[in-house]
Amino acid sequence: MQTIQDELLSARSNGVLLPLSAMKTNTDWGVGDFASLEEWTDFLGSLGAKFVQILPLQETAPNETCPYSAMTAFALDPVYVCIERVEDISASPAAQEYLKTLQADLAQWKNSSKAPIRPVKQAKLKALWLGYQHFLEQEQAADTPRARAFSAYCAANNSWLRPYSLFRALKEFYKWQSWTAWPEELKNAVPSAVNAFESQYREYVRFFAYVQWVLDQQLRRAKAFAQEKGVYLFGDIPFGTNLDSAEVWAERQNYRVEYEIGAPADQFSKGGQRWGLPAYDWPYQHAHGLDLWKRKIRRAVELYDMFRLDHLVGFYRTYVFAPGDEQGAFDVQGEQNQIDRGYHFLRMVLDVCGGRLPVGEDLGVIPNYVRRMLVDLRIPGYKVLCWEREDNGYYREPRSYPAVSLATTSTHDTQTLRGWWEALPPQERANMWEMISAQKTDGNVPFTLDTQKAILARVLGSGSALTLFSWQDITGTLERVNVPGIVDDTNWTYRSDVTPQDAWARYKPQLENYQNLLKQTGRSAR
Repeated sequence: MQTIQDELLSARSNGVLLPLSAMKTNTDWGVGDFASLEEWTDFLGSLGAKFVQILPLQETAPNETCPYSAMTAFALDPVYVCIERVEDISASPAAQEYLKTLQADLAQWKNSSKAPIRPVKQAKLKALWLGYQHFLEQEQAADTPRARAFSAYCAANNSWLRPYSLFRALKEFYKWQSWTAWPEELKNAVPSAVNAFESQYREYVRFFAYVQWVLDQQLRRAKAFAQEKGVYLFGDIPFGTNLDSAEVWAERQNYRVEYEIGAPADQFSKGGQRWGLPAYDWPYQHAHGLDLWKRKIRRAVELYDMFRLDHLVGFYRTYVFAPGDEQGAFDVQGEQNQIDRGYHFLRMVLDVCGGRLPVGEDLGVIPNYVRRMLVDLRIPGYKVLCWEREDNGYYREPRSYPAVSLATTSTHDTQTLRGWWEALPPQERANMWEMISAQKTDGNVPFTLDTQKAILARVLGSGSALTLFSWQDITGTLERVNVPGIVDDTNWTYRSDVTPQDAWARYKPQLENYQNLLKQTGRSAR
């Protein structure tokens, strides 16, 4: 039987990057949900896309919108639940009464140009709590088939679900204080103290497991729906997890919590980057068979058909800041040692993922041996048009990209195609346009429908088996998903300005170009 990895690397395809939270529909609450995911995969699949990249789905703290700064590596964010599809909410008079009180808020959220993640999450959790009360009274008490299905789900996922549910309940109980400020025995996850809390607040702890059960069913339904339409879901495994997270609290032995990971100085950060995330204890992890990461990979396989390994170079060598240090250093020295660690890790990923396709985020300052190994192991790395250059400084011809790679025009962390093009200095734009069109100019090449078409065509004509465009690069718009280094209400709250139903009315020329280009370059899934 052909694996997804074999299928995608032996063909030519295109995917679309659109965060789930940005997937606007006529029925969502202002933040894309798992029902939105079905609508958008159906729509994007009809255009010819083979896969849809949705970014990480793990739960973040109430004031956090960045999905790469989650408080769990395993649990899904309740903001993505489709409330109208939750059986217990539909059957609960109290939940229905509560939803009636939200009508004015819902109208405001739906009309918002940005995804109002915080208030929507809060409202959904309250509705889920009321649905959960109905579930306890009508299902759990009567030991119905649904109650038994929930118990079976809890048992099957106990290794991550129980510590997550306990952590989540404790976070609420201690009014969102960091676990580092909890009473000593709970802070250190002493089994007797944790068991006593669980026993006293069992119903509350189980609520968070119930929410995950509901979310799990909805995502599985959306994944199956997408597969019926011939579309794969492309997920993401963030490299790090917050210090204030369920796994760091419950499995501290996997981390060096006093150390902080980041990145050395590069073109984006002159003094390097500190990410505020705890470092892994790699010697401990390797001594224990990379158990934590095996569980992360298995979870990704449950949720997605393909997944992105964030900050891939960190698996070879991680840039770590020791307590009090201004300058960081790599946690493993010597090229061969770094090669060995990376190879051992990626072999594990391939063994565990069962034929799904991992994609390595290999952007930034990357040693040559990383990219050679990716090709050898058949793990696509990234080829971002604006960053690919020859030794002489000229832009690299996309047709020379290796087949085992993913070519794209932008990422969620960069300007959109249009934003980048319009910000290019004239000489740079002239050089890029010469590579794309074989025409010499003075760089005065405005971003038009024809310009956009030529750039997309060049990437689609690349040697890469996989190509990927953000929704904004297909529509030729400017709105970014993220501006690295900026913390405000605009980051990670991008929301499409159209639903699948009205996309054609707004962007007909752009969508026609996209569809036709996919067919002309042999990348259409239709």
